[in-house]
Amino acid sequence: MVGIKCVWDDSEKTVIRMYVSDYWDWDDLNTAIEGMTDMIREVQHQVDVLTIMRPTAKMPSGNITHYLKDAIVRLPRNAGTHIMVGGNILCNRALRALSHRYTCMTGRLLQTNSLGEAYRMIARNRPERYEEDELVA
Repeated sequence: MVGIKCVWDDSEKTVIRMYVSDYWDWDDLNTAIEGMTDMIREVQHQVDVLTIMRPTAKMPSGNITHYLKDAIVRLPRNAGTHIMVGGNILCNRALRALSHRYTCMTGRLLQTNSLGEAYRMIARNRPERYEEDELVA
C-alpha cells in the first residue's frame, strides 16, 4: 500500500488531495511532494492542497518540524494554501509552529477537522478572479 497518495480534486486542477495512510514514513512524504510538485507545475494558477489524515495515523520518528518545513518550502510558487484535515495533535502542532515561525508560511498552513470547512478556507484564501467584461471602468 502506498503511504501517501496525491490526486487532483477537481477537473480545473485547482486543488490537490493528499491522502496519508495510517502507516507512512518520511520517504513516502518526499515521494508525494515530488509528485505534487510535478502536478502543480502543470498549471500556472494557484493550487491549494488538502491533506487528509486520520487522527490515529502514527507519525514516523524524526524531527517532524524539519521534515514538514523541507516538504513545504520545496513546493512551487503557485502552491497556495495547505490545509490539514484531521491529523494527530503532534502533526497539527508542528504545522502551527511552522506557520508562526516562517513568514512565508503564515496564513498558508491551516487545520480543520471538517472537509467542508477546508473548502470554505480555500475559498476565503483564493485570489479573486475577474473576467475582463466584469470590470467596471
